[in-house]
Amino acid sequence: MRQVHVLPGIMLICSAVCLSQDSHQEFEKTWTFQGRSGAVGVRVTSFSKSTGDRYASLAIYSLDGAPRSTSEEADFLAIVLSDLPKEGIKPETLSWISFRLNEPEAISAVAQLAALSSAWRPALKSHSAATIYPLVTTFVNESGAYKKWNEVFEEHGFTLQIAGVEKVIMAPFSQSNAKCPKGADCQHLMIPVDALVQMNISRRPN
Repeated sequence: MRQVHVLPGIMLICSAVCLSQDSHQEFEKTWTFQGRSGAVGVRVTSFSKSTGDRYASLAIYSLDGAPRSTSEEADFLAIVLSDLPKEGIKPETLSWISFRLNEPEAISAVAQLAALSSAWRPALKSHSAATIYPLVTTFVNESGAYKKWNEVFEEHGFTLQIAGVEKVIMAPFSQSNAKCPKGADCQHLMIPVDALVQMNISRRPN
């Protein structure tokens, strides 16, 4: 697969490296699931601050490099969320999910939005991460690619929102397995096929 790295250098994603200095890790556990294409890990890490406040993060990843499935991951997330209280982790302390955008159905959905966007080709010509990455973030949010994830979290009183992406990898539209939308020119179009993603977890407004 021919791929090119877009400028990796801005921003965007908060992980353990940007936790405040008065935070320390107090718990970590990985759940392992067998998907149709390979093994999937869901890691939960909990942090505490000197004030006594606690917050936790989730990470979803392939254990063997195989493509993941958003629908399968939704089922896995439901299990983990149900298990958290047994591990002494309050679900309301969850703050974000980190993962790679590489599920085929998510890539297909994002590719179609990129093909329809009047801003995408000019952004690619700019070679600017500051221009490209916010568009990719918008495409992931608006595509509904992670709708099933959101449905799981809504059952627990949360909403999900993509906060940002980085280290985006591109490939030709033809390699996305997406159908070119009517009226779009998909020939020679590069689209995102991989990225580091942060998805924020928020309490759903009453």
